[in-house]
Amino acid sequence: MAETIIINAATREIKVPDSEINFGVAGERKIERKHFRIEGRTYKGVDLADGFAWKVSCENAAKKPCADLIDSIVADATGIEFDWVVGAAPMAFKGELKFSVCAKRTNSLAEILNEWHSRIGTGIVNAGLEATVEDIGGYDLAAQLQQEASQAKANAEAAKDAQEAAESARDAASGSASAAAGLASAAASSASAAASAAKTAGDAAAKVVNEGVAEKLTEMQNIQKDVSTKAQTAETAAKNADTAKTAAQNAQKAAEKSAGNAA
Repeated sequence: MAETIIINAATREIKVPDSEINFGVAGERKIERKHFRIEGRTYKGVDLADGFAWKVSCENAAKKPCADLIDSIVADATGIEFDWVVGAAPMAFKGELKFSVCAKRTNSLAEILNEWHSRIGTGIVNAGLEATVEDIGGYDLAAQLQQEASQAKANAEAAKDAQEAAESARDAASGSASAAAGLASAAASSASAAASAAKTAGDAAAKVVNEGVAEKLTEMQNIQKDVSTKAQTAETAAKNADTAKTAAQNAQKAAEKSAGNAA
């Protein structure tokens, strides 16, 4: 079980147990976990567990600064504890690793209200072997990565072009739909107008037909009346002719009778 790295809150001194000096091998990341305890929760009335953000600041073996954030702390009445999972930057180079602990408290405007630092502790990052040449076992990994990156970029550009084309097609479809709706509306209006015109024409034709029928009916009635009158006149003339014929016949018979009597 890992021993605890102790920090004195008042003196800021760090005590790294001999068993915790070794931090692993160069090139590792988030493998080594170091457990810390700060002895003393408060310093001159400031509660270090109240609203502080914690991090471990580092200087790796190449003298390059780096830092890892601390996700959470556990506080009790006499101190504060947390774990540092060592990231890639502190482990990038073999040699001596320097580190210290920092705590900051800010307000809502990100203005620093309080800031606390420990002294410097040291550890050792051991040397390891990691292939850095491009050709590993007959394979050019760098060229492969470059090709994959180029292909990924091409795929991204193609996806962007496809998206733009899809958006253009969508806009065109929307315009076509709008135009089709306009044409449909115009066609409906034309159909309505045609139906109205047809009704008007039908009504007018019906009126003309009805008026023509009435006129023809009146004319026929007048003709029928005239024919009836003429028929009655002819009938009367025929009757008069018959009467005259009968009278003539009677007169002839009377004349013949008178002639016979005379003889």
